[in-house]
Amino acid sequence: MPLVIAVVMIVGMVAAWNYDETAREILAKSFFTIAGTLASPFILETSIALGGLTIVLVFNEWRRLKDGPDWVEMEVKTDDTLSQESEAANRVS
Repeated sequence: MPLVIAVVMIVGMVAAWNYDETAREILAKSFFTIAGTLASPFILETSIALGGLTIVLVFNEWRRLKDGPDWVEMEVKTDDTLSQESEAANRVS
C-alpha cells in the first residue's frame, strides 16, 4: 500500500510539473527547501545514521528469513535420563 501511494504521488507531481507553470515553481521551491533542510549538519548526520541502521535491520531480517532463526538446541539431562544412562553404562561393563 505505501508503494501505491508513493507511485500515485510521483505521477501527480510529474503531471503537475508538466502542465502548470505555478505548480512547477512550487515543486522546485519545495524541493530546494527540503534539500537544504536535510543538508544541515545535525539532520544530515542523523538521517544517515537512521538510514544505515534501517539497512542493517532489513538485511538482518532478510538473512533470518532465508537461513531460519538462530536457535541453538541444548540437551538438558534430567534425573530420569541420567539414571537410564548410568544403568546402560553399568550393563555394558
